[in-house]
Amino acid sequence: MVIASVVIAIAVVGLAFGLFSGFAGSGTGLQQVGTGTLSSVTYQSTDYAVIQVTIKNGGSSAVAFPSTINFAGQTYSLSQPPSAQPPSALPQSGSYAVYISNPFPGSTFNTNANQVSTVQPNSAQTYYIVFPVNNFNPGAYSSPSTLDLNFPNGVTLPITYVYPNQ
Repeated sequence: MVIASVVIAIAVVGLAFGLFSGFAGSGTGLQQVGTGTLSSVTYQSTDYAVIQVTIKNGGSSAVAFPSTINFAGQTYSLSQPPSAQPPSALPQSGSYAVYISNPFPGSTFNTNANQVSTVQPNSAQTYYIVFPVNNFNPGAYSSPSTLDLNFPNGVTLPITYVYPNQ
């Protein structure tokens, strides 16, 4: 009885002070830093939407980006990075890709852009979420909009972004 009381007391104190956070889901601590921005780029006759967002992962494990996202009524599947980088590749129709460096520093695609598939642990990192779009009117997003990132570990992170007047 005494041992059970001690175990319960340790568990209550441990939970209260977050001592067992290492046992929590790897998505613990995912949060957006600031407001993201939406931009559009036309490259080789294809229009791309780019959402630049900073995500902080306070957990000790990398968290995989969602296998699919929904934007403007269309579903996009995650495009996995090439096994050897560079060069990086642009996502094809129906796919999205994530980079940690700007894939469009101007009007051309940067093949040295670093494509990733996870949010890195113990860090705040800026990510560029890129996907091809049809009949895209970025001005419709001049007010803050939200893109839900439904991570495979069960965490949903609503990304707030805005299209600045360009």
